[in-house]
Amino acid sequence: MSIIQQMNSKLANMIAAGEVVDRPASVVKELVENSIDAKASIITVEVVDMGMKSIIITDNGVGMDFLDAHLAFDRHATSKIMNESDLGHIMTLGFRGEALAAIASVSKVILKTRQKDQEGIEVTYHGGVFVKDGTSTLNQGTIVEVYDLFYNTPARFKYIKSDLAERQAIIDIFDRLALAHPDIRFNLIIDNKTIKSTYGTNDFFSLIDQIYGSKMTHGMTVFEETVQKVRITGYLLNPQISRSRKKDISIFVNGRYIRNYKLIQAVIDGYHSFMMVGKYPIALIHLEIDPSLLDVNVHPQKYEVKFVNESILAYYIETYVKQALLKKTHPIPETLNTIRKEEKDIYTPLNINFGEKIINEPESLNHLENNLKAEKLPDLEYVGIFSGTYILFQNQDGLYLMDQHAAAERIRYEHYFKSLANPNKAVKHLLFAHHLELTSDDLLVIQNHLEKLNHLGFYFNEQNELVGLPVWLNDSEIELAIEAMVSMLVEKEAIDLSILRDKLAKDISCKGAIKANKSLSLSEINAIVKNLRTCENPYTCPHGRPTFIKLSHYEIERMFKRVV
Repeated sequence: MSIIQQMNSKLANMIAAGEVVDRPASVVKELVENSIDAKASIITVEVVDMGMKSIIITDNGVGMDFLDAHLAFDRHATSKIMNESDLGHIMTLGFRGEALAAIASVSKVILKTRQKDQEGIEVTYHGGVFVKDGTSTLNQGTIVEVYDLFYNTPARFKYIKSDLAERQAIIDIFDRLALAHPDIRFNLIIDNKTIKSTYGTNDFFSLIDQIYGSKMTHGMTVFEETVQKVRITGYLLNPQISRSRKKDISIFVNGRYIRNYKLIQAVIDGYHSFMMVGKYPIALIHLEIDPSLLDVNVHPQKYEVKFVNESILAYYIETYVKQALLKKTHPIPETLNTIRKEEKDIYTPLNINFGEKIINEPESLNHLENNLKAEKLPDLEYVGIFSGTYILFQNQDGLYLMDQHAAAERIRYEHYFKSLANPNKAVKHLLFAHHLELTSDDLLVIQNHLEKLNHLGFYFNEQNELVGLPVWLNDSEIELAIEAMVSMLVEKEAIDLSILRDKLAKDISCKGAIKANKSLSLSEINAIVKNLRTCENPYTCPHGRPTFIKLSHYEIERMFKRVV
């Protein structure tokens, strides 16, 4: 007796749903892509209870007739490809004919649609089973209403993340779809509140401001290049607007958002030397490619695409990004904190007074207080400064070169690392509210975590401007601290102080440390050496670069051929 049986369509659709629909954001993606393929110029997404209660997609596309409205719920029923040759020249976002059938198998779906000069139609499915059909009153286009997602597959609830995570996933996919199609007007409504809207005017400058927040396009670099059969258009936001994660680098191919590590890395490499290590840009790369050079039939969710000569394409993207950034004159930051101090002020690595006696004689550097942790660094006698960056010392063992920036970084890093281990809860209130250069998504995260941020000493007004901050944080380092905490809240929905301590201390120490070619007085050099001696690890900066390099007497004499 045969044990192999033909799988029924309901079970097949539920299996397909596991690949296509893994969370509410997947439903939004698939249905909005169907609306785009239907030539809609206005698309509205309405979500209630993070999509678990309802997701409603409304468009003004071409609509469907009675027969197509029923066929749309059948698996592998599609109007987008007809034969094998079409599979190699796909220009639409959808083509597999699985999305609506998969969604209907794990929810309750009402499809309302109307073609021009035709009567409206309504079709209802529950759990993949036809319930009823009839007429409906609506404008030309289609409305897909999805209710009670995963009601018949309770095991799937174990994999649904928190409300904030699901909400953020919906916003993220909405952003990608809007950025991929600037000619379409999009609206996103969550729990009866309009979250985002775009104009659909094909203007990328206004579109980026609508998605990421106002004034984000200030200093943006745009380039357009054509190489062979590929047109590459890039929208590169100001390198000063840096992120702690790569998710704001978006790659689009023929209007389709994709995830491709090699191409994303090419953008990051193009920004090299324009951004700090560990920071990432906001950048959009639009590719228009002959569809015969692509394979989009790789994964049911269609995020993955295979290219012909992918490495060559990555090389061109990196090259064009780098060239575009080099050609542009970037705005120089102008803040009060960058104004040079008067000569009478003594620079210390932390911009605070250590209460230390000023030393005027070079030889006195050899007699620092004995109660410091001198065992980690030898006694040193100041010699001079080389190339405006490296401070030279000597002792009986040889010549020492200290990188003044790396040394100041280490001192600041350990100061902030220790400060964050047990943060002082005292708060200083600002005379004038501090406007944050953050995206609208980041500001939304702040709104949802005000209590956690207040606990750490950060307070905001109704306009999301900072009005209070902890006393241990310098005013010049506000943006770094806020951006680091927002990144952590997005990724972990909590502020892990053990991780924040390291990340924030690194960012702050690097930004505020003494730069190369800064002229230092003897008393400033003395302050660096003294405070470096108190560090637990005075040998490297937070990023692993050495603070000191030694040339022994023996090595120097060998270079001069005094010894063999």
